[in-house]
Amino acid sequence: MDEASISLSMAVIGAIRRRLLSLARSERGIAAPTALFALIASFALASAAVLSSVDVQRGSVRDHNAKEAIAAADAGANLALLRLNRFQGSLTTAKPCVSPAGVLETADPANPGWCRPMTPEGVSEDSEFTYRVSAYDGSGVLSVVATGTSGIVSRRVKVGMRAYSGHYTFPSERLIGEEGIVVGGNPRIETDIGTNGSVEGKGNPTICGNIRKGIGKGAPTPSCGKKVTEGEQNLPPIAAPSNIATINSNCRLAATCPNKTAELDTYTKESNGKNGKVSNARTSKEPWESPNTIKVATQGATLSMGGTDYFVCKIDLQGGSMIMPAGANIRIFVDTPEHCGLPAGATQVDIGANATITSTGLIPEQGTYNVPSIYLLGPGTVKLAGTPGSTNEVMIYAPESEIEIKGDVTWVGMIAGKKITIQGNPTIKSNPKIKVPEESFATLLERTRYVECTGGVGATPDADC
Repeated sequence: MDEASISLSMAVIGAIRRRLLSLARSERGIAAPTALFALIASFALASAAVLSSVDVQRGSVRDHNAKEAIAAADAGANLALLRLNRFQGSLTTAKPCVSPAGVLETADPANPGWCRPMTPEGVSEDSEFTYRVSAYDGSGVLSVVATGTSGIVSRRVKVGMRAYSGHYTFPSERLIGEEGIVVGGNPRIETDIGTNGSVEGKGNPTICGNIRKGIGKGAPTPSCGKKVTEGEQNLPPIAAPSNIATINSNCRLAATCPNKTAELDTYTKESNGKNGKVSNARTSKEPWESPNTIKVATQGATLSMGGTDYFVCKIDLQGGSMIMPAGANIRIFVDTPEHCGLPAGATQVDIGANATITSTGLIPEQGTYNVPSIYLLGPGTVKLAGTPGSTNEVMIYAPESEIEIKGDVTWVGMIAGKKITIQGNPTIKSNPKIKVPEESFATLLERTRYVECTGGVGATPDADC
């Protein structure tokens, strides 16, 4: 290679070297890759935040569904207990199960120790429950397995129950509506009241007594420095005497009684505008309307009942007075609507606006506190109006019936029913010394064990519980 060629080559190499050094020192073109790398990093951070938020939301939904599911399961177990307490007296080892409507059934052939699963029932738009009850075996021990579902989440609970003999004595509450008390008008209540539901309404009541309301339910603030508490207490069904249908005092009411030696209850009425009374004023319809109704419809009539146990389908007082005289201790058992050929919810006790029911054995100043007792054995209706301005003295126990109280009268004693509705301006009060019922009540079931089950349903409904 000649010298000229060598010089040219060196010049080219030198030019390339200078170009490379210039590029190495220059910052032109670095902005684009830097911006690209920053954008990629931002996307990565944003994606991480989004994924984290999605996980949190999914967890929140799962937690919400889990809480709703367990609440639905609890609701199912509570409803099963309520229904069993209503119908368990009818269970037998041959028909050890009962439907929600009270129809006796055989056990589930696939699980002989259990009843068939109940149809799912909704609690809210998003949750529902179903439950199964163990088959009755005569031991007084039963179990309920309830399953609550919300979304795709399910929870199961098992509740153990044991029957115990009830002896309900109105411990302090003398006005009880087991499922709820609705108050309208301007009543005055001067006794403790209790319910497993709420005390509600649009009235303006004066409640001078403690209030027990259901757990999580509502109630107004009472007057007189009294307080509101929460709690539940079921009303057990009454156990009427086993021979009440044949051994009773009904014959004392009839105009013609097959038992010629029976002493008749006194029935009088005012005589044609005069101040005197007509004794033994019985008719074919008063005070006994065959075949099974105590009836007083004549204004000014007075029925004085001195027997012991009466067994009827209806008490219909639309005029006059029904009195329990001093020294007497009457109990009136009102049979179920079904046995009486009446529809469920039929009015079986009606104290009209021109009638009173009183006791001459309630004389606090003399130390006597007896009032007549009325027991409703089934799902009827009780209507209490009474003569305006009058005072009525009675104990009414109707655990399956609804009770309506209205008018401008005073009720002294004890009143308990499935639900109580109050209208008008009545006064309801009691006296702690009034004799409480001493009758034996039907057995009730109470909770003995509660546990949440794990895993899925196994060979038996209570597997993994």
